[in-house]
Parts: sequence; structure tokens; C-alpha cells
Amino acid sequence: MTAKEKLLERVTKLSEAEADETLRLLEIWKPGDTVDEWGNLSAMARSSSAGALRRLDEEEAKAGLSWEKYLCRGR
Repeated sequence: MTAKEKLLERVTKLSEAEADETLRLLEIWKPGDTVDEWGNLSAMARSSSAGALRRLDEEEAKAGLSWEKYLCRGR
């Protein structure tokens, strides 16, 4: 039995809620991602890293800091 055949067999046995959750996970999954009972850890790390860097950038801008000013200071 092929992997696709096994998958099709399992999918037909899912409840509507389980199928909905499976679709949600497939939408955010990328090859190589780590998905476990906590969810898609790889996607969460990508998202949280991007969010943290965005907030840091906003905080630095509020404080009047910028790479452009820093890099041009030495010229």
C-alpha cells in the first residue's frame, strides 16, 4: 500500500473536527517542519522570531536609534 493510499484510508475515518484541524495544520506546514502535539513548532519559531525582531525594530525607532544614523556617523 502506498503512502497516499494509507493517507486516504486514514482521512476517511476522521471526524469533521479532526479533518478541519488537519487542514489547518497542512496549510501552515512546510517540508522539514517539526509538527507534534504542541503544533507546528517550526512555523511558530518563524513567526515568533519575525515578531520579536519587528518589535525590537519599533522600540529602537521610538528611542531614536537607526542603523542608517549609526553607519553614517563614521563617515
